[in-house]
Amino acid sequence: MKDRMTFLGCANASGSHRVKLTLVGKSKKPRCSNNINKTALPVHYMHQESVWLNSSLFSEWFHDCFVPEVKKNLKKLKLKKAILLMDNSPALPDVETLKA
Repeated sequence: MKDRMTFLGCANASGSHRVKLTLVGKSKKPRCSNNINKTALPVHYMHQESVWLNSSLFSEWFHDCFVPEVKKNLKKLKLKKAILLMDNSPALPDVETLKA
C-alpha cells in the first residue's frame, strides 16, 4: 500500500501559539471523518487526489484556518500585525493572491 498524507503545521517563533495542524488526505470523506471533526483527531482536514499541497489548498488554508486563528491570538495579546514566512515552493501562491 502506498497511502500518503501531508501535514501542514504553523507556529510562532516562541511556540506559544500554534495553528491547528492541517491534514491533506486523498479521500473527500475518509472513514475516520467523524473522529477528525470531533476530539479524537483535532486537525483541519483537506483533500486532494495527489495528497500534495497546492496553491489552491494553501489559499484555502490561509483564509479559512490561518487568518482567523492568528487574528484571534493577536486580539488576545493586543497586537496588530503578524508575519507569515514561507519558502519559495511552486506549490505556494504568490503574495498578491493571499491578500484579502
